[in-house]
Amino acid sequence: MSNELRIDAVLKSIDVYGRLAFGGQCVAAMAMIAAPLLLLTASILPFAVWGDNHREAIAVWLGGWVLALAVGAAGVGFGVFCWRWSGDWITEWPGYAVAFGFAGLGNAGLGYMLTSTPIPIYLSFAIAMSAVFVAGLLVAGHLGGMRVLPEQREQRERELASRR
Repeated sequence: MSNELRIDAVLKSIDVYGRLAFGGQCVAAMAMIAAPLLLLTASILPFAVWGDNHREAIAVWLGGWVLALAVGAAGVGFGVFCWRWSGDWITEWPGYAVAFGFAGLGNAGLGYMLTSTPIPIYLSFAIAMSAVFVAGLLVAGHLGGMRVLPEQREQRERELASRR
């Protein structure tokens, strides 16, 4: 297989990789939104609930901070990992707005499932993260910058044809 054919195959697969990357970035945005919320909750709740038992309150406070930092770092790490395969169209503000919008809705749904439904915790996380990933995957092709790819593909095909 010639080098030109491999490049053409990669250009045709960008749509799939870009969609998968955007879905992953939506899930990463969920973690980036959840981290400060966990940090705030871990700073207030332990002292309100365990006000008299200072050791337990401090243990829960420190555990909450560690959890918040881990979730935030995981979100940033996963976002950077997915960014490698995303197209330039994701780096425009509509892509970020849509990703954080889906993430906010996913976190709100997760909070509702955790507090108001009998759904098990692990299933609540799986449902919320899957829904946000699929929403990002489906909407990625309709974001403004994504429409550039077919034109770029046609231009690349013309360049390949002119070389032959």
